[in-house]
Parts: sequence; C-alpha cells; structure tokens
Amino acid sequence: MRIFFYFLIIFLTGCSTKINLADYRPVYAPKNENAPKKLNAEIKKISLVKFPKYYYRSLYLNEIATNKLLNSLENLKFVKVLRVIDETKIKDEIKAAEISKETDDNIGVDYLLKGKIISSTYTPHYHKGYYYYVKYKGKKIRKYSPPYYSYTACTQISLDIYTLPEFIIKNSLTANSCAYYSDTSSISHYYPELIIKSVKKTIENLTASLKTFFAPKGYIYEIRTNGDDLIAKITLGRNQGIQEDTKLNVYRLKKDKITNEVEKIKIGEAKVSNLIFDNSCWVVLDLDENIKPQIGDMVIPSFNSSFWDLFR
Repeated sequence: MRIFFYFLIIFLTGCSTKINLADYRPVYAPKNENAPKKLNAEIKKISLVKFPKYYYRSLYLNEIATNKLLNSLENLKFVKVLRVIDETKIKDEIKAAEISKETDDNIGVDYLLKGKIISSTYTPHYHKGYYYYVKYKGKKIRKYSPPYYSYTACTQISLDIYTLPEFIIKNSLTANSCAYYSDTSSISHYYPELIIKSVKKTIENLTASLKTFFAPKGYIYEIRTNGDDLIAKITLGRNQGIQEDTKLNVYRLKKDKITNEVEKIKIGEAKVSNLIFDNSCWVVLDLDENIKPQIGDMVIPSFNSSFWDLFR
C-alpha cells in the first residue's frame, strides 16, 4: 500500500497543471488565416422532440425519458434547449431554422434530438435456499441460506441527432442500461422504481455521448512561454463546463485546395491549468514535434473518464 501511494504522489506531482503566470513571457505567434473572425465559443441551440408513448406496467416511460433528457441537457453549459416539441411540430422547427439562416435571428435551432424507447424489461430471478457448512472451533456447523428473489430491469433507447434546417441525421446513438435489486422475500414482488432507474441510467449514458458530440470549440488567442514550456489562453472557461485538468485536443485549421473547405488536423493536446475564468482559461500545451502554436488554433475538450473516476 505504501508503494502505491508513493507512485501516486509521483504521478500527481509529475502531471501538475498549476502555473504561475508571472513565470511566463508573451511570445509572438502568427494568426491562422483559416480561423473564424470571431473566436468566441458558440452555444449550440437544440429542440427536443418528446419521446413517443411507451407504457409499461403502469408507467409512462416516455415521459420519464423526456424529462430526464431535458434535465441532463440543461446541465450542459454549452448547449441550450429552446423548445420541447411534439413530433407534429418538426416541420415548424425546420422552417424556423431556415428563417434564422436567412435573417441571422435566434428563433431557429442548430440541432433537433429525436429518440424512442426500444424496449424495457423487468425480470425476477428466484434463488433456491440451500444448506452449507462452516467450521467453528474445529467442528462443522450446518447453516441454511433461505430462498430469495433478485430483480433486473433493463431499458434500451435510441436517439437521433438531426442538423437543421437540412433535417439530416448527423449521428445515431443507442444505449442500454440495467438496474438491479434483491430482497429477502421468497415471494416475487414488483418494484416500479427499478424500471425508472434503468430508464434514467440509459439517458445518462446517452448524455455522456451527447456531451462529446456537442463539446464546444474554442480557440487559442494568447501564447506564453517559459523555456520549453508553452501555455496558451483559450476562449473556453467555466461557462462552457471547463474544469482544472480537463483534457483538450488541439487542431490546426487548413483549407483544402480542391474543395476549398476548411478541415481540422490534430497537432497535439492540452490540459487546463488552475487559471480558469468565466469564458477563458490558460492551458498547458503538449504539441507534436516541430509544431508551433498559432493564434486561432482550435481546441476541443475531451469529456472522457478521468483518472479520478477510478476512485468513485
């Protein structure tokens, strides 16, 4: 155990992202000509279509799924749910998005989320009672484990992400989660809260994928150095869900000579330091060999499991 904590201390100190800005000096960096004129992070606007009716053993699971997904999206700081609509209103959303594109107003959304519950199951499992022996003071003592029931509730949900006004599926997600419980009764029971839990767990899994899909795009707009160490100030901060030690991928924007489209090429990674503000923060850069940062290089958070998840 001591050896484990010894290596843990080395790991943490070696990966520290705490910086003192006074130790770094500003450096000149060219501006990426393919970067957008406005480097501010954009909040994606969303409309959520209510889940189709799914009634299972006295529960309207569609309502539970819709409310849980809405609450989960509202907790993501880099998306904004403008409306929750019935499926019959999808054409209105497409029209609103077309108007927004032409007039640059805010009535339309960028994406539409449409999901459905594929299946939900509730299964009781009967466990027979049995005798077993334990040793006590050199003697075998027979004991009895009584019968009992355990229960498994599973829910599978699919979710399509449409771009508007094109109404084209950009991504399709599917998740399945189960919830478990057991009691000491030898008679089977029905626990509706177990089904509800499985629905909410499935929505949480989908939200993790949505968090990655809608991860905000930020940009480098200031660079400093201390010897070989590089830090950069980016246009993402607390309001975009950024926390200390958040990992980011760094991209160079380049224009394809044939298609004339701007594409991103990964040039390294970064990690958020202790200096975090509402709409900006300082990050420690770790770029590929012989790559120098530019103003306007894109950064996208990687909202994956962290080291600390091992202890949760």
